[in-house]
This record gives sequence, structure tokens and C-alpha cells, in this order.
Amino acid sequence: MKSIVNIIISLVCFCIVAVFTLFIWMRFIEPNIIKIEKLNFNFESFEGKFSALHLTDLHSKSFGRKEKEILKIIDKTQPDFIFLTGDIVDWITKDLDSCYIFWQELAQKKQGRVFAVLGNHEHRNPQFLKIVSLLSQSEIKVLDNEWKEIKVDEASFYLIGVDDPHLGFDDLGKAMISLPENSIKILLAHSPEIFRKTENQGIDIILTGHTHGCQINIPFICDKIIPLKYDKQYRAGLFEKNGTFLYVNRGIGETFLPLRLNAFPEATLLKINF
Repeated sequence: MKSIVNIIISLVCFCIVAVFTLFIWMRFIEPNIIKIEKLNFNFESFEGKFSALHLTDLHSKSFGRKEKEILKIIDKTQPDFIFLTGDIVDWITKDLDSCYIFWQELAQKKQGRVFAVLGNHEHRNPQFLKIVSLLSQSEIKVLDNEWKEIKVDEASFYLIGVDDPHLGFDDLGKAMISLPENSIKILLAHSPEIFRKTENQGIDIILTGHTHGCQINIPFICDKIIPLKYDKQYRAGLFEKNGTFLYVNRGIGETFLPLRLNAFPEATLLKINF
């Protein structure tokens, strides 16, 4: 009887230690390890080359440790462009003045070459109008259902940006009005829910976020908690359909619960024709 009690006590102690260790990992270790993923494409029809750092779901609440780490990553990777795909702030973010200082430093890293689209957290933040204004003042170009021609070397590509698809603010038809056909097209959108709308639109690459890689990525549970209305298979990583590539970035920050498991934060270095 005494040996059974000892076994039970040992199992309970083991479980307590295991749960505590897992919590420490999820709360303080994994969320702070930002992995730089690399994405390479070659387009024979495009006569230039460039790189872009894709950042998403920062969920900034101030100019803090993660924001400083992002600036270091930019210095390390030296991209030609920076693409931000929404949830730059959290819906509860109040200290926008501190965020503005970060956005200014971010924009100064690549003057005139930082582009963004909005996500659901910007729209749900009570200071939405101030967020949009400060992003503009910082010289981060927010693409609001529109496209822009970007010149690279002797060539150019077309960068398209739609407002948040998750809340239905996207208008791909408007974003592609009068869009030329003679170069590669990259679409920035917050959520992979845009993917089903891009079929036969001639878009080459779509960069999105929103999912956080499920954030707490446990099989069978992830489908219940991933914030997608449909197409929940687009959790993270690279997908292709009819010649259009979709990349779902796991994002930098967290929301609701400051935890990550099997979904490391990510900054993606996109390289074209390297």
C-alpha cells in the first residue's frame, strides 16, 4: 500500500513539474524566439531582383522588446522592401504614441519602401482613425484596396493591397482596377481567407498572416481555435493553386493569451530572382 502511495505521489509531482515546464516554455521561451524563414521565387519574365521582409501580426502595445528585435532583424537581413500584413497593433493597444516612434524608425530603415495593409485588430481598436493617421505620418504606405507599381532595376512589379478580408473590408475588384498584365503581381492581405477570391486573377504571390500558425498548435484542437471562418487548412506555410502561391506567416506577436506552442514567431525573407 505504501509503495502505491509513493508511486502516486511521484506521478503527481512529475505532472506538476511537466505542466510548469510547459507553461514556462509557452509563456517565456517560444514566444521570444523569432525565426527568419526564407521564401525564394524565380520568374523568368521578370528582369529584376529584390528582397522583402514580410512581417505580420506584431500586435504591438508599445515600442518594446519585440519591436526592437524587429529592427535588428531588418538590419540583419537588409531587405529592399518591408511588407506588413495587418494586426500591426492589438485591439486593446492604447499607447499609440510609443508605437508611432517605432513606426517612424521602421519607415526610416527603408524610406519609401515600407508598405502595409490593415487587419481586424486595427479595425476593432477604438482609436482606428488615429492608427491610420499615425501610420501615414510615419511614411508607411497603407494600401487600401489599391495597387502600386514598384520599380526595381530596369523592371517593375505590381504590389496590390486589400483591406482586412476577415472582417469583409477587402475589395479585390477595386484593388485590381486597370492593373497591367505585363509583370509579376504580389498581393498583401491580412488573412488567407482572401485566397479563394483570387482564382484566375493572375496574381503570382499572396502574403498573409492572421492565423499565428494557430498560436497553440495542437493537432485536433487547432481547427477549433484557429481564427478562420473557412479554409482552415491554411494554417501556416506555403500553398499553391493554379499558379498562385499563398504564404501564411505565423506572425510576431500574440493576442488574447500570451502563449505559443509549436508555432514559433516568424519574420519571412522573400527573395525574387536571387
